[in-house]
Amino acid sequence: MTGNSKKKALFYCTAIDIPSAYRTRRALRIAQSLTDIEVIFLSERPLSHVEEAGFRVVRIRGKAGLRKAAAELRPDILLRDGRSEPGETDELRDLIPAIIHFDDCGEGEPAADLVFRTFDGEFRGPVPSNVVTGKTGFIAEPSLIRHRRIGLAKRPPGDLPHIVVTHGPSDPANLSHRTLRHLTQLHIPLKVTVLLGEAYSHPDDPLLMMALGRRNVTVKKMPYDYGRELAAADIIICSSGYIPYDVAFLSIPCIVLAQDEEELGHALPNEENGFIPLGLGRKVKQSMLLNAVMELLLHEPRRKRAVERQAALNVEDGLDMVSEAVHYYLEYPPRRQAGKH
Repeated sequence: MTGNSKKKALFYCTAIDIPSAYRTRRALRIAQSLTDIEVIFLSERPLSHVEEAGFRVVRIRGKAGLRKAAAELRPDILLRDGRSEPGETDELRDLIPAIIHFDDCGEGEPAADLVFRTFDGEFRGPVPSNVVTGKTGFIAEPSLIRHRRIGLAKRPPGDLPHIVVTHGPSDPANLSHRTLRHLTQLHIPLKVTVLLGEAYSHPDDPLLMMALGRRNVTVKKMPYDYGRELAAADIIICSSGYIPYDVAFLSIPCIVLAQDEEELGHALPNEENGFIPLGLGRKVKQSMLLNAVMELLLHEPRRKRAVERQAALNVEDGLDMVSEAVHYYLEYPPRRQAGKH
């Protein structure tokens, strides 16, 4: 292999079949930033949206398929997004000079050369030296970037406060329905926009029926401008996955409901960081949610404090930093492959 040959990166993502999901957006933005590198995606499922973005997709099956692809394609680096299987990374180290993982809470994390772990606060004891936690590796949705820190410039909610409800691309616990049902019991003038993702699998008729006849309640299905919709909110009600990072990037008062037990462990959306976490969404009582909404609407110091605390987190678009890390490991790989110079 000559010194002028293009470096090759394999991007193996186990959960990027939903185009608007954070992992998908992150993977594509990273891949698109590596303009001087050949990026090939590995997947167990069809990824037409990735192919449409101009990237080659190689279909594999399981751990054995991953090793086979690595042996045949001889990459310079593996970018691995998602939970790895036991022993998976160890079996690849002799084939791949550098391995970077994103949000791998599986057993392969210690074997990776570098790990970007967005959801910090889950470690027992000191953070391992190969792990970068929290906001550092967060990569913003492009539609958010022009609205960065918009909450700092917002005036107090007027006569028709606007609440935006967004529970992710799939909303497995159907918190969109639960949230809207509770909000319709709040007998004050209110504008509510519910954003549904393209993987929302629940019947949407109940939501549409609740919106029917209520002049200021709107249910929106994809496509919509995600950044513009969030930026228009006085309050955002969302799940506890990646969305609080989007919200902190904008700095808008936010009430958080967890989809499941795993989301309850995420450290970012807490009171100290300017969020109102209400625990598991399926257990949240109407009075709890409505009290949280009224607290933000009636108490201006509380609203301002939420905005300022989020802004103080300095959640930025980490694309350049992540791209830089990939280039560094390409230039200085921890291992050398036979035949790679």
